[in-house]
Order: sequence, then C-alpha cells, then structure tokens
Amino acid sequence: MNHRTVPALLAALAALTVLAACTNDDPADKAQPSVQAVACTTEYHAPEGTLLRPESVWPQAPYNRSEASLTLSAGCPKAPAAPSTSCDPAEFPWSAPDELRAARLRAAGVETWVKSTITGAGAGQGLTQQVLELAPAQASAALNRFRDHLVQCGATTVTETDGHPQALLLEGQGEPKLLVDLANDRITALTPAGEGWTKQQLLQIQH
Repeated sequence: MNHRTVPALLAALAALTVLAACTNDDPADKAQPSVQAVACTTEYHAPEGTLLRPESVWPQAPYNRSEASLTLSAGCPKAPAAPSTSCDPAEFPWSAPDELRAARLRAAGVETWVKSTITGAGAGQGLTQQVLELAPAQASAALNRFRDHLVQCGATTVTETDGHPQALLLEGQGEPKLLVDLANDRITALTPAGEGWTKQQLLQIQH
C-alpha cells in the first residue's frame, strides 16, 4: 500500500488563517502573517481512532491518503460564527470560506479540525472524512447550528437520538453526497467522490 501525507493539503488549510499584519501598504508588510493568525491554528497529531482505517474502506485495494490536523485556539481573531449559505458538499463545513474561516469555525465552537482524503487506487472512488471536535460549552449550540443548516439544505434524517436528528444525508441524482453525524461533542462528515457509492456503504463506514 502507498500511504503518504500530502503537505499541500495542510498548507491549504493553514492558508485560510493568514491575515494582513497591519494596514500598511508596504507589500513586504502584507506578506507577513499577523501574530493573531499564527496563534489561531497549530498542527497536532489526531488521536488514534479519530480517522477511518483505509483498509476498512477498500480492504483489497491499494490506496493513497492525505491528512491535515489543526487545533483552532482561543488566539483566533474575533469573528462572527455565521456560516455561509452554501449547500455544496465539497464546501463543508460551510463557514464562509474566506481568510477568516478558521476564526469563524473557532467562534462557532470548533476546537480541532481534522481532514483526511483516501483514494482507492484503480477504484475511481475517493472518500473525504472531516472530524470537528467541539468545545463542551459551545457543543450544543454548534450541533444545532449544523443540524439546522443541513435540514435547510434538504438533508434527510438517517438516525435520531432523543428525538433529534443525529445522522443526516444529502443526496444528489440518487447518490449520497454528504453524510454528517452529530454526536458527543463531535461532528463527523463523509464526502464520497466518484460513482457507485450507496447510503448503506457510507453508514457502514461511518459506524
């Protein structure tokens, strides 16, 4: 199996936090990230068991994997927690994809953000998993915010807990496009790529 980490993914996530250091028009100044941006995110090693084991997705096939893990700290600049209005599965977690995205996610209660993409070699399929760990004091509000957004996007309830949707599925042209599980101060999302995926497959992988 070919198991490798692609630095470009981490660079793409980290770039979301870069802010202008000041209002000086000097290009040299603009090229430097602010102290707030540096303090907003740090790399961390996701605990064992956080992410899917690739062999559980494609037991017999070789695979490629890229992974990025970020801690969103209280050092993030102040930002509103308002999400974007997008329903595009590829844009999840829908928190205004601009230079303040990390800050917006932190304001929404997200403490750590892990993103992993697995591609089955020769299978023509890929699977992106995102795990967002929530601050306990903000978890309930954050779960409700994401749940409401999914419902507004037309997601259907797959499972419930205490009368509230826990797993929600967005579909397109009869195929699953995004499965999100909301539970235990954590948001876990699976976004499949390629053809041939079924709802049952995603549910089995998720659990």
